[in-house]
Formats: sequence, structure tokens, C-alpha cells
Amino acid sequence: MTAVTDPDSDESLENEILDANDEITSKISDDFAFKLVNAVKSMNQGEISYYELVNSFSLADELKCLYLFVKALPYDPIIAVYPETPFLFFKGVPVPRAFDLSVEQARDIENFMKGQNSEYYTDLRLHDLDSNYLDAYESAIRIYNDLLDKTRRSYQENVKLAKSQVFEVSAVLVCLFVIIITLVGLT
Repeated sequence: MTAVTDPDSDESLENEILDANDEITSKISDDFAFKLVNAVKSMNQGEISYYELVNSFSLADELKCLYLFVKALPYDPIIAVYPETPFLFFKGVPVPRAFDLSVEQARDIENFMKGQNSEYYTDLRLHDLDSNYLDAYESAIRIYNDLLDKTRRSYQENVKLAKSQVFEVSAVLVCLFVIIITLVGLT
């Protein structure tokens, strides 16, 4: 007796398998994107060196993706607009360091990577990446820029608060000075 298979059930099973594969691929891509972002942030905060950053990626495609990712990041994206250390009785506002990638750091990473395997990085373009790594690259850029924007806005809000504190204290001091001069003038 031969088994009769339903073509619709075979097709739905095949679609379920494809959907599961896409979901797994997407998860791996997202995990790699977060790994890229977190590795660069750790280096910027001084938790790891750029040697350790590069050595935390082992596959050739991962290294290519890292290379292109570092080249695409903005350099020194948050400019200090307020003193970081406290002065007089005012608090300072430290500049966030997690996104403080300098041109020198990026150049050091590129030179270190080229020193290990220069043939990987000669004329490397985004279209040279495997589709999974290209997706991870795009996700990492989006994540990094979103986090950078949130951090920049937070820093600017903290600066506004610190500046308002300076204005309030200055206004109080001017008022006290006027009151003291008025009292001295009356006596």
C-alpha cells in the first residue's frame, strides 16, 4: 500500500521550515550586530584594547564586517560643551565615552587588521560580505547610531540642567549683592 501525500501539507511544512531557518538566521545576524556594537563600546570605554577587540572576532567574514563597521562609524561624535569636572560649587558634566571613537583609534584598528591579513581588506566593499553579515552590519550601524543619538541627547539635557543651575545660582548671588548694597546704602 502506497502512502498518499497531500501536496498542500508538504508545501506548508516546507514553508514552516523556511520560516524557521529565516528566524534562526535573523537571530544570529542580530546577535552578531550586538556583538559588534558592544565590542566597539567596550573599547571606547577602555575596558578592552583594540587588539582584544579585533581578536574577539575569529572568522574571516566577521573580521571583514568589523573592518567595514569601524570605517563607517562617526569619529568623536559627542563634543564637550561644558566642563567635565566640578568648579566652584557647580557640578561638571562628563562626556560619555562609549561612542568616543577617534580617528587614531580607527586607524590603529585598520592597521592592526591589515597587518594580520592584508589580502582580506584590499578593496573591500559592502557587497563582498555574505548576506547574513551584510544584515548584521546594517543592523549594527542602525543600533550604534540610535544609541549614539540617545546618549548625545542625554548629554545635552545634562548640560542644560547644569547651565540652568549656574544661571539660578548667579541670579541668587546678584540678588544678594543688590540687597546687601541696598542695606548698606540705607544705613
